[in-house]
Amino acid sequence: MASPRYRQLADTLRTAIARGDYPVGGQLPPELELAQTHAVSRHTARDAIRLLTEAGLIERRRGAGTTVIAAATPQAYVQPLGGVDELLQYAQTARLTVLTQEQRRLTDAESRRIGGDTDRIWLVVDGLRIAEALPLALSRIYLPQPFTGLAGELGDGRSVHALLDERFGVAAGRIDQEITAELLSSADATRLKAEPGGAALRTLRRYHDDDTLILASDSLHPGGRFVYSMQYRREG
Repeated sequence: MASPRYRQLADTLRTAIARGDYPVGGQLPPELELAQTHAVSRHTARDAIRLLTEAGLIERRRGAGTTVIAAATPQAYVQPLGGVDELLQYAQTARLTVLTQEQRRLTDAESRRIGGDTDRIWLVVDGLRIAEALPLALSRIYLPQPFTGLAGELGDGRSVHALLDERFGVAAGRIDQEITAELLSSADATRLKAEPGGAALRTLRRYHDDDTLILASDSLHPGGRFVYSMQYRREG
């Protein structure tokens, strides 16, 4: 069975980008021109452009057209689903760029979501996780007192876990993780250089030293840039 026409057009354009017909930094023709050139509907051209955007090859900006930002699709970050060490590897590999940070009490909604109390002051950090050339995730990190003193040290290349161990001698012995699927809002898509309304994976992780919550992270990954890898073996 032949693939849908928009996928065929996306493959054609992907090949043309890789060949240099549309160089990095240059412009891809607008939807209408693509539709006329390839004898397809404008809707088909729009869906093909959406696939290339989700693949990290192009970026669309209002008033600026469609710009080629990569000659090949960046390889998705693969996260093995295993023990604590595997989950901590993510923070060491996907470096954090801090966007905003503040010290405050949790809202009631945040308290319910991460399981933290509203009596203490928390350091709340919004940042971008970056691996390869594209943003891998938008992350909100929560650190409770007495760890709020790390405010000036995040984003310097060391993971939050390494800083907690170095400064306070605490380490996560248990991580609770929740994974949900959702669609990207326009604001989140802009920060992640992805298509609004595209598929996304949200991971909520709560890190505990014994039974004490020492860190929580709430991350949103665009579809196609983050893969969970699992392996099962038959017992006996």
